[in-house]
Amino acid sequence: MAEKGKIWELLGKSVRWEEVVRHAPKIVEAARVLYESNRQRQQRSAEPSRPSHGPDPAAALKTRLADLEAQVRRLQENETQQAALVSDMAKQLEAVTKSLEALIKRTTLFFWVSGAALLLGLTGVILALLR
Repeated sequence: MAEKGKIWELLGKSVRWEEVVRHAPKIVEAARVLYESNRQRQQRSAEPSRPSHGPDPAAALKTRLADLEAQVRRLQENETQQAALVSDMAKQLEAVTKSLEALIKRTTLFFWVSGAALLLGLTGVILALLR
């Protein structure tokens, strides 16, 4: 359970959520298109094949083979689309991570400068009170 907490902590630290939210519509649209195309393909493949009315079993086998080849082509296209989507998401995640690292550096610098300013301010107040 501690590992899961570390993962969420790391994710919270390493992801710039503003970038994720900004790119979310693109990701959602790509996922929707992929889902719709897969659903349509499944509906087409679920439709019953045309039954052969002749005594020729070779024709039925050829039809079935053609259907299977078409299904394999669709699966290959699907895999290509998924690989492109994953690649695009990886690029976006890399950009998000780099942006987060820059933000962390800026925030750290801000805290140091703020601390120094606070210390100088308190020193000034103490010196003013002592005079």
